Amino acid sequence: MSDLFDGIKYTRVYEQIVDQIRDRIKEGRILPGERLPGERELSSMLGCSRTSLREALRVLEAEGIVIAKPGGGRYVQNVDQRLVMEYKFDPVDLMKTTSIMHFLEAREMIEPTIAALACERATDEDIAKMEAALIKVEAKKEGFEEKLERDSMFHLALAEATHNFVLVTTLETNLNMLQQIRLKTLLSQDKLQRSSAEHRDIFDAIKRRNAQEASKAMSAHLQRLRESLINRT
Repeated sequence: MSDLFDGIKYTRVYEQIVDQIRDRIKEGRILPGERLPGERELSSMLGCSRTSLREALRVLEAEGIVIAKPGGGRYVQNVDQRLVMEYKFDPVDLMKTTSIMHFLEAREMIEPTIAALACERATDEDIAKMEAALIKVEAKKEGFEEKLERDSMFHLALAEATHNFVLVTTLETNLNMLQQIRLKTLLSQDKLQRSSAEHRDIFDAIKRRNAQEASKAMSAHLQRLRESLINRT
């Protein structure tokens, strides 16, 4: 893959990196589901600093083009990239509450159903994965950004427990687009701790295979998130 990218030579380096990665995906030289090289290798291939590279990757993650998997590197989203790249958002507009509400509205429509389905379909391995994500968020040694990432991983683990790849991909794309916005605007440390407690309620209901209670707990969790957004404005 040494000839995959061109060296970066001009200003606004991270934008050039974003453009190159988008172009390689459009050209089919990087395929959906493919793992990107590690940061050290990729920055060397591009001839840029790792700081500029990370900024570019944050943009790509916010757009839903790239997904970061804890401990597993970054991957091109396994969805139709033509749709993802055409449906881009102005970063300034993304900060507006109305835009964020659109993401939340979509989650309110599908996540209570995801929670109910997880009660019916979750394997012991799925349950263990959800609990592992919870424990990592609750760990005191984790930094705020790491906790926020694990917060999203709980929702993804729950979706994966439905064994419905459409639900997983839909939620994954939503969370990727929201990730950087949530980091900047949605959650303080206190709100993240409350979110973790609400996740625990959802998990406990799923572990007991109580679909009605799990769905209700998820709806309450998302409603509190909506209220915190309204109160922020």
